[in-house]
Amino acid sequence: MVAYAQNPTQSHPYGLRMDTPVLPAGLVLVGDVPQVTVTAIGTADHMRSFDAQLRANPGLLHIVGTFSGVRVGKNDVPIQVNQSDPTITIVAPNTVAVTIDELGTTTQPVSIERVKALPPGFHELASATTVTPASVRIDGPKSQLTGVQAVVLVDLDALVAPGFNQPYSVVIWDKNKKTLKGLVATPPQVSVKMVIQADAITVAKSVGFTLTGQPAAGYRVSNVQIAPLEVQATGLQNTLTGLVLLATDPIDITGAKSDVVKTVTIRPPDGVTTNQKTAQVHVFISPIPGVTPSSSP
Repeated sequence: MVAYAQNPTQSHPYGLRMDTPVLPAGLVLVGDVPQVTVTAIGTADHMRSFDAQLRANPGLLHIVGTFSGVRVGKNDVPIQVNQSDPTITIVAPNTVAVTIDELGTTTQPVSIERVKALPPGFHELASATTVTPASVRIDGPKSQLTGVQAVVLVDLDALVAPGFNQPYSVVIWDKNKKTLKGLVATPPQVSVKMVIQADAITVAKSVGFTLTGQPAAGYRVSNVQIAPLEVQATGLQNTLTGLVLLATDPIDITGAKSDVVKTVTIRPPDGVTTNQKTAQVHVFISPIPGVTPSSSP
């Protein structure tokens, strides 16, 4: 009695899952391979040794199912538990219930499921978004193919310009956006290209002018007026922040003895647009006081 108390009989349950079964041609398992709970019984010493062996090599205890005779529908598949330790007794069910279906195939377009939103100040150029290849073949239980969807999950939360072009794994959903197990997409990955742009802003910017040449001898530029003084400029914030003046076409005042009035084109930098395309520049030309103006043309 003392010896028994020091080394009592113990039991330990183990959850085991069969390897992917080999089924008759044209048939497929619905859902995951079922897990089977078995119970190992042995003395405390033997159980400690058995547990240590399993931690080092989990394959020492495994189950094998016989799927050769399955048919479409529910089946009770015979199972056999294999283990090599004669000091341990294994108690396990004789069969496991599985559902079998015909193998079906469908081709579905791959859609992008956008997770979260882009950071503030950025947007997706939707017209440039592509998925390559655009569709995949899905193989699996025929009963699960109705309403099936092929999607890639793209997390936008950390994306910024200029975007990305990278592979994503295809996820298979049912019509309620629940992930379906046991279905296989071919190819398993697709390449997603997405162009991300910074949002444009609109601000008022001053319009500048440029004069070339010199008035006639004895004359000077006494004033310059431009209209409008400001226009609304639209572009990326980084570009507009460093833009002090909007350039315009230069005005040649070589030899001028009277006012020069020109309509000039506003020339914003690349990526910037303005609400007005032209401006009028009035260059005031007047005689220099105390100097006799030249009489030559």
